[in-house]
Amino acid sequence: MTSDIRWRGVEPLPQLNGDVESLLATIDDQRRVWDETLRFATEEEIAEARKRSLRRHAIETGIIERLYDVDWGVTQALVAEGLTIEAAEHEGAISEDTLDVIRSQYSALEYLAGAARGDLPLTLSFVRELHQLITSHQVSFEAADQFGRVMSLPLQHGSWKTQPNHAVRDGGGRVEFAPPEQVQSAMQTLLDEFEKNEGAHPIVRAAWLHHRFIIIHPFSDGNGRVARALSLLVLLRAHYAPLVISRHQRTEYIEALEKANTGDLRALVRLFARSEGIALRSELIRPVEAVPTGGALEVARAYAQRLHALDIGGNQDRIAQTQALADQLHDRINAYLGGIRPDLQDAFRLADQSATASVYDGRPGTDQGQYWRTQLIRTAKAVDFYTNLRDGSWWVNLRLNVLSQTLRYVVAIQRVGRGETGVLAITTFAESIDRTGEGEERRSTTLLHPDPEDSVTLVYSDDAGARWGEVAELVDRTLAAAIAAFSNGLG
Repeated sequence: MTSDIRWRGVEPLPQLNGDVESLLATIDDQRRVWDETLRFATEEEIAEARKRSLRRHAIETGIIERLYDVDWGVTQALVAEGLTIEAAEHEGAISEDTLDVIRSQYSALEYLAGAARGDLPLTLSFVRELHQLITSHQVSFEAADQFGRVMSLPLQHGSWKTQPNHAVRDGGGRVEFAPPEQVQSAMQTLLDEFEKNEGAHPIVRAAWLHHRFIIIHPFSDGNGRVARALSLLVLLRAHYAPLVISRHQRTEYIEALEKANTGDLRALVRLFARSEGIALRSELIRPVEAVPTGGALEVARAYAQRLHALDIGGNQDRIAQTQALADQLHDRINAYLGGIRPDLQDAFRLADQSATASVYDGRPGTDQGQYWRTQLIRTAKAVDFYTNLRDGSWWVNLRLNVLSQTLRYVVAIQRVGRGETGVLAITTFAESIDRTGEGEERRSTTLLHPDPEDSVTLVYSDDAGARWGEVAELVDRTLAAAIAAFSNGLG
């Protein structure tokens, strides 16, 4: 039986150790490149990228709380095109009620983003106002009475709770939150302590504020959504991108909060850091500007100038470093998959004596470097970044032929963003090909369905050896998933 965690007041920011410092340094390298790249973007491009980030947060924050469910394809459409019924219909459907809740959450985030541009201190009235905006389309919430009976109660927007609340831990036991009579003083202590740790890393401050707010649980409902919004406020004020805790991270997120409840904040900091890296990368997406006016020559000149500006955005040293980093990682991936190729072939020959395994590769600037464009664009969209395939990509393909079926597993290194940003993303995809047909009759089945966590982001100044552990983990994990899905389809 898991023990109870008693309410013990707001504890100050603890001293962190372990691998947190190196991870934060990696994220700060990404932020530096992000800042460099934004200098060559227009105000419209920056604003549109920010809207997409806030739309994604507005959708995912309610899914985390199980307020509603939105199909992943519908989510992608709403993020890209706007929070409208028409956008959702491109990929599926969404109810007006759900969309109203999402819109209210988005409006609150826009208000918060505006507040982040000012120097006003974080106050109790701001927190209450944020809660009121986030929950404006939520009429009620569910609560259990002393006998465990679930009932629906009206939600008081922007008001502190009047009844005790708690969370149930995995395996039993409870996490006790602040008693209602102590909420006002606990929240003031939280904000005072927040000001005291101003010198801490913004991601650490955001994680600390998030968890300590959750431990107080000052409202009857909506506490998680407000906590995640406050994390954005911290990061935006420090000129970081607004991170998103997605549905795919829900289990890890809850486990990280549980560890923080027992005094270890590091898991939550790591989760926030990785999510911040994804957010920085996604904001390198650049929307197409409005078509210039004038005749054909004027339009051509306008676009040519834009493309030239994107190219000069990356200096030659950065371009050379990016190329060298990608080449080194490509060689390591090639050696890794080449090393396990004979073992995989031997393993499958237990089921098919004619089974074969082979490894192929390609690089930018070659005909092979232009392979897999459709799959890479689709994967980049799922992982949430704009892929620059103008010169192709670095890729390694492990191919297995077993029982008239072919597994194509591809690890790709892609440039991120338009122009030479100096940012690379490593992604994977896998397909099963039925070789019993001929030509167009051969059926292709997608085996992997990646989310933003299924990738590794690097910047030109990274060391290939230092980052190889993350890349190897991604390759090993996704290859195992691809082989399992492929094998299940063999019969």
